[in-house]
Amino acid sequence: DNRQRPTATSVVRQQRWYLLNNIQTNASNNRQQKTMVLGRAGMKLEAQKFAVYLSIPILASLAFNEPSVQKWAADYFQFMKYPSNPKTNLIKEFEQLQREREEEIEEERRMQEKRIKGREEYLAQMKLLNSSRGDNASNPESTNNSRSGWFGWMRGWRRGGES
Repeated sequence: DNRQRPTATSVVRQQRWYLLNNIQTNASNNRQQKTMVLGRAGMKLEAQKFAVYLSIPILASLAFNEPSVQKWAADYFQFMKYPSNPKTNLIKEFEQLQREREEEIEEERRMQEKRIKGREEYLAQMKLLNSSRGDNASNPESTNNSRSGWFGWMRGWRRGGES
């Protein structure tokens, strides 16, 4: 037993040293780590988030529990397409669909004719416009005043109205 027994003062000193050392290391670790929001501000934030988490499903269930909204959503999004009634006459339904398709084809043909007619009118107007420009080109005075391009009017404007 060559070892000495630790005295009470040495034990107290050793405990103090460990305690102070741990406090210092914890303080340096706290400076390096980011801490969460503490106090009342953190509690208010958590309460607000909790209120949002609860209110969204409650408000959604209140809004979509209305029969009119459910009918609109079912019609709009067509969750289910039920088969036709077995008692319906399929021949009449097929004939009706065939008539509707023929009407659509006829409407498309009429629109195509209108587009062709409009294009012909446009081309006739362009020919008339080009022919009127051609008459001005033969006049020498008009060639001096004529300006070409989209921004030809600006050329004379920059020079004080002279071309």
